[in-house]
Amino acid sequence: METAKKSLAIIFAIVTALLLVHISIANATENDLNLPPIPVRIEVFDGVESYFLTKLMDIPEGYDVTNGTYLGWCIDTRAEMTRSPETHSVYLYSSFNPPGELANEEWDMVNYILNHKRGNATDIQQAIWYFINIDGNYTPTSQVAWDIINDALENGEGFVPSYGEIVAIICYPTVLLPYPSEVQISIIEVNNPVIPEFSSASILLLIMSTTLLIAIFYKKHKVGLNTLRIGTRNPFYFRNNV
Repeated sequence: METAKKSLAIIFAIVTALLLVHISIANATENDLNLPPIPVRIEVFDGVESYFLTKLMDIPEGYDVTNGTYLGWCIDTRAEMTRSPETHSVYLYSSFNPPGELANEEWDMVNYILNHKRGNATDIQQAIWYFINIDGNYTPTSQVAWDIINDALENGEGFVPSYGEIVAIICYPTVLLPYPSEVQISIIEVNNPVIPEFSSASILLLIMSTTLLIAIFYKKHKVGLNTLRIGTRNPFYFRNNV
């Protein structure tokens, strides 16, 4: 019985490992958020937990963001965003699929920072500016910000937020006025709502692997049970096998 339990545990571990490997691949290649393709409006307030509090407006139903308030951060030190009651027209882009001029920025580092916060809002904002600063050459003044940066440099390369973790969504102005501008490019924090999908081939492979393991387990223990039955019917079996 103990052997059977161990075998079942091994089968469960193998199947779980296969599932986790596939989820990891899906997260790295298939994740993206369903965002409105049309301009929406934002209204920003000075934040305490973040640089901004960003209120989204004009969001149609059926998308992975809704009308409401999100934690927001600045990624553009060239401009100063006019605060509420002023509103700004922006397009929303996932940091998994950023627009042209932002495509080569270090979004893996930013997403890592947003999911591994330490310090206060100023420390976090300075660390974000270090990795994504359109004007370039930003130098943090906070030691905690440098600690955040070094942690991201050590652990954040290639980081992709999993289901339920924070994803940076880019609020890109529909019109960028000449410098100095009254509209900054900013980001908001959104919990990743994407559950990784399984391809048909992966599901088939998983089912086949599980079936094979169960068949091997069943065959092995069936042989053991048959041997036990033969032994109980043969009075000399146990005597001869002691």
